[in-house]
Amino acid sequence: MASLNSVELKIFRAALHLKGLEPELERYFQGNPGKLVREPNSPADNPTFTFVAREEIPARFGLIVGDCLQNLRSSLDYLVWELVLAAKNTPGRHNMFPICSDPKTFKQALGKRNRLLGVHPDAAAEIEALQPYHLGKDFEKAVLWVLEDLTNVNKHRRILLTNLVAGEKHHAHTIIEKDGELWMSTGPGAPPVFDCETKFGPYPVIDGKVHMDTELVAFVAFNEGPAKGMEITLCLNEWAVYIKDTILPRFQRFF
Repeated sequence: MASLNSVELKIFRAALHLKGLEPELERYFQGNPGKLVREPNSPADNPTFTFVAREEIPARFGLIVGDCLQNLRSSLDYLVWELVLAAKNTPGRHNMFPICSDPKTFKQALGKRNRLLGVHPDAAAEIEALQPYHLGKDFEKAVLWVLEDLTNVNKHRRILLTNLVAGEKHHAHTIIEKDGELWMSTGPGAPPVFDCETKFGPYPVIDGKVHMDTELVAFVAFNEGPAKGMEITLCLNEWAVYIKDTILPRFQRFF
């Protein structure tokens, strides 16, 4: 009998990976993994700094993130499988949830590749409405496109790249999803993303000590793709919530 149970279980499994990542990150930061390095050409009495990692980011972070992403992406393919069953048809290996950057590719996915063969036309229309290409040239901002891009890297190429970055605490960012688009909200004057080239300061040196008027917050961020510079746990949590609370409700009427 068709249901959304298997889809929800895949999302739940992704959440378990995310929960397991949190204590790993906590232990990592307890080891004080980053430091401020003075920019070589900055004035001695008013220097600027760059935040750098003391050593390479542990590969296990990318592995756990990849497992989380794979479960989220698979939940969408599971959804298509269940939609075919709900329509009283027999699903096959050709059935998958297409994520496309342009209408032509989407038409090919439905025509030549039969990705939605057996899915109720109204459900197929809902899937079409979720496609990243509706954002035009900004399709890379779509949550589903970011998910697709990173999942393909993790599945077919290598362990996902992450980086240790920092930002001023009052400029700390949050990841939000709005109408299927990925946005990063930052404080006034903050850079749109943080990376290893972000400069801090200048800070005055008084009696041989650097006096900082702000507090830095370090975090592990994606280091590739459309989500580059965005904190990994915030992103993963937002994407899981988007699939569970925004995408799935659109298909409940077919079961």
